[in-house]
Amino acid sequence: QQPGSPGHGRRNQTHPRLKIEAIEHDLPEDKRVCPQCRLPFIAFPGTEDSEEVHWEVHIIRRVHKRKRYKPTCACGAVPGIVTAAPPPKLIPKGKFSSDFWARMLLEKFLLQRPVQRSVLALTLEGLGVAPGTIAGGFERIDPLLEPIYSAIVAHSHLAHLRKMDETRWLVFVPREGKEGYRWWMWIDVTPETVVYILDPTRSAQVLRKYLGPWEGFLLVDCYSAYKAHQVWAARLGITILLAFCWAHRRRDFIEIGEGYPRLRLWAEGWVAQINEVFHINNQRVAAAAFSPVFQEHDQKLRQALAAMENIRARELSDPQLHPIQKHVLACLHRHWEGLMRFVDHPEIPMDNNESERLQRPEALGRKNYYGSGSLWSGQFSAHAFTIIQTLRQNSLDPQQWLFAYFKACAENGGKVPASVNPW
Repeated sequence: QQPGSPGHGRRNQTHPRLKIEAIEHDLPEDKRVCPQCRLPFIAFPGTEDSEEVHWEVHIIRRVHKRKRYKPTCACGAVPGIVTAAPPPKLIPKGKFSSDFWARMLLEKFLLQRPVQRSVLALTLEGLGVAPGTIAGGFERIDPLLEPIYSAIVAHSHLAHLRKMDETRWLVFVPREGKEGYRWWMWIDVTPETVVYILDPTRSAQVLRKYLGPWEGFLLVDCYSAYKAHQVWAARLGITILLAFCWAHRRRDFIEIGEGYPRLRLWAEGWVAQINEVFHINNQRVAAAAFSPVFQEHDQKLRQALAAMENIRARELSDPQLHPIQKHVLACLHRHWEGLMRFVDHPEIPMDNNESERLQRPEALGRKNYYGSGSLWSGQFSAHAFTIIQTLRQNSLDPQQWLFAYFKACAENGGKVPASVNPW
């Protein structure tokens, strides 16, 4: 909220899961009389109400007392003592409830708190637990998440437009033929899914293995692996059309303006042109498809891009052009076809910012707990990130979903439910 802009007032805290606790406050007995004549006050209908939000953490030790019965007959049909069934467990014979494990998973992969920090928070509430116990539990839980992850991946292949990006992720496991511990966490965003793919390389092989024969539009930056995958796919008769991100090209000019004072005005001019294209396109896509308003802004957009293309060609022909100017303009020229993809396909955004925003959880995790200490935990991270962010992509509460799913797994003996389709 910008300084000076009108406020929105206090938020109305009426979520159905927020419990209401009514606390009565009364005047002391000696204050319920007139201070002068000492005649008593009489109660006035109603109360003067005010609210406060209170925060409590309850760690509860549940003691399950299972009743036992002994037969009174002598027929021998029921030998010995009969005991009530034990409660369902997510991890058979484990001492933590399924809700506890759901909260621990969200602590790490939604809030990005290292396990050691979550353990410390539990200690402050009176519960002592070793970080190794939590890690061991996560390893047992990972097979329960894998089928959901695979189903989300399968659903992502139905999308016609995907936004992809990649960032580093550390996996502290020696690997033959690989120096260091730098792996890569790729991200694939569709309107209904967010998939994270962990791989030791940043090569086009990852795309071949993951995308397979998929066809459609791929909104990406200008990294060479995406171009290589497009070439590979074309050889197999698979049509993949790359749409390049305008925010990356805009960033090129901003960096020139910040790093080369002599070129600042030139760079700001280009940034202004790109800003105008963003503005016109926002007006275009806000209108009903192919309505007169849409057509009007569509024409303005094409004219602005044609003018930009002419300026680029004229400046590139200047022999006095600074090498950094030549480099960024040549890059613009080289990727022009992919940058223009959004013009004829308004459903394609001009930028790939959504996938970069959805990499923030893993970037925070990388800073807070440095990555993964084993291969299984790296895969577990990809599975957890995928499920949590896909739920949020569809406006579903990840905590309530995990509560329900882990309960179903517990009721199935700590195994995946017979059918994962409802989940």
